[in-house]
Amino acid sequence: MKPKIIALSSLLFLTAFTSCTSYLTPAIMGNNMGYIPKAMGADSIKTLTTISASYAGSISPSAGTDFSFGMANISQSHTFEKWNISYGAFGYAGKASGGDIDNSAENLKNYLPSFKKSISGAGLRFSTGLHNTSANGNTDFRYINFENALSFEGGDYTKFRQEVYSNHIPDYVSVSNKKTIWATGLSTEVIWRARRDHEIRHAFRLFIGGTPNFANSFRSGSKTIDVIRGKNSMGWVFNYFLYIHRFSLSYEMADNVNYAQKISFGYSFR
Repeated sequence: MKPKIIALSSLLFLTAFTSCTSYLTPAIMGNNMGYIPKAMGADSIKTLTTISASYAGSISPSAGTDFSFGMANISQSHTFEKWNISYGAFGYAGKASGGDIDNSAENLKNYLPSFKKSISGAGLRFSTGLHNTSANGNTDFRYINFENALSFEGGDYTKFRQEVYSNHIPDYVSVSNKKTIWATGLSTEVIWRARRDHEIRHAFRLFIGGTPNFANSFRSGSKTIDVIRGKNSMGWVFNYFLYIHRFSLSYEMADNVNYAQKISFGYSFR
């Protein structure tokens, strides 16, 4: 199997080839816990509304399926003296591809035939947390945040997963039938602004969490290697965020069921 992998680091590339099992997972996983920009504690205007566009690429465990899609995001955040709250919505569309090009009867007993399917969906995000602002106002330590994302996935790829799930499953295939995905967990973040220009800001964020009961959504062929077990209880997302005079860039990489990367460009209103 030689899947096309887009914009993934060499570490994730090597990790993906640890077994021959093909996993049909929801496409959004790994890219659902997006970064929500927030005003800093020292800002005079405490509400920030942001629109952004993203390009995302990911692969399912063991490189069984690869995904590429565009995303549109909108969010609003409110910053108070010691805490913050944010919420937003997103939509996405793209394609999923995978399977094996060998369509012989013996091979189809073990693997799925080659496929390319459309993906689409929408979702909601919510975050609230605590922070401290440095004495000079140039740094916020957002030391703990409670984050959630609820996604609803459709398209031909979702229908394909449902069909595979409901019929005889090839020996080296494992498929989830989930269409509604809830991800939850905790994050920590530090953001600072330039001393000479407060409209230039950098941030790093680490999220750790999972998707409750996700492992129970799978049916598997008789020879699958179970790498999904435990995926519902632990995953991570790492972000770098750059803000320059209302324009922003966010780079994200994740191992949250799928191995994923995403880049986003945004604009904020105050």
